[in-house]
Amino acid sequence: MKAIYFDHYGGPEVLRYGDLPDPRPRAHEVLVDVHAAAVNPRDWLLREGRYFARHLVRGRPIIPGSDISGVVHSTGDDVTRFKPGDAVVGMQSALGNMGGYAERIAIHEDHLASKPSSVSHIGAAAIPTAGLTAWQSLHDIGSLGKGKGDRVAIIGATGGVGHYAIQLAREARAHVTAICGPTNTEFAQDLGAHRVIDYRSKDFRSTVTDCAIVLDAFGHESLAACSPMLAPGGTYVTTVPTLRNTADWARTSLARHARKEAARRSATVLVKPRSDQLAAILDLMEDGSIRSSIEYLYPLADAAEAHKRSRGLHTRGKIVLQVR
Repeated sequence: MKAIYFDHYGGPEVLRYGDLPDPRPRAHEVLVDVHAAAVNPRDWLLREGRYFARHLVRGRPIIPGSDISGVVHSTGDDVTRFKPGDAVVGMQSALGNMGGYAERIAIHEDHLASKPSSVSHIGAAAIPTAGLTAWQSLHDIGSLGKGKGDRVAIIGATGGVGHYAIQLAREARAHVTAICGPTNTEFAQDLGAHRVIDYRSKDFRSTVTDCAIVLDAFGHESLAACSPMLAPGGTYVTTVPTLRNTADWARTSLARHARKEAARRSATVLVKPRSDQLAAILDLMEDGSIRSSIEYLYPLADAAEAHKRSRGLHTRGKIVLQVR
């Protein structure tokens, strides 16, 4: 099969396009013919050796890419949910060798959801990591929808995670404030934001208040900086784990326990491949409630260029690789 891979850490230039053996599905795994794969920051962070799993690369080829959409080619033993010919969308959880930037991937059946026929492979592949991060930040951590008329602020609102978060919060009937650059105002409004703030021209920390959730999809803020934005009992959720955010989580968890639910808290979302949540997002996509915005579409062979684009951190929506 054709694949993008690397065998040592470095910049985009270490990515190679060539032939590798097809993976073999183990028990409960499905072999998928990949049609499209999303590009996420975790892909180039892995390539740069910035994860704890850096010791895994010792001369053997590593295929990046966790998010795919494609068609089941064959199944391993004990697979019960899918059969050859089924269109599927999934998120690979194995950080050391994700495998999505290839013509075929072996992936656990529990990490897959059925792709609706009305949703394209390109639009579906964009969803898993970014869409599930948004869902788990808002619903699992932030308990969105449990309080009527929740106010939600999203920092970095027009990137991969942010643009799904706007739509999911809107679907939960929250009042959504999008914080983004000035060129993305209309885009954020089209996604359903009720209020848009240009982070360059206005201090959003002092103008946005009483939020049940502040989702920092950019990862540059902190609970201390965003605390004035939160209502009592509100939650600051960041997508970037740091020592500061871990300390904030420990401190605020103790405070909430001592003061019941009044204390503001901090949490870091560590996305998990939940097929039920992925299916729920795909259902919303099928009925037109949400959409994937694809700013750049590259052929698989141009993954290095896609990484350069993603590394700039100013993508509107998602970047996707077309594999077939």
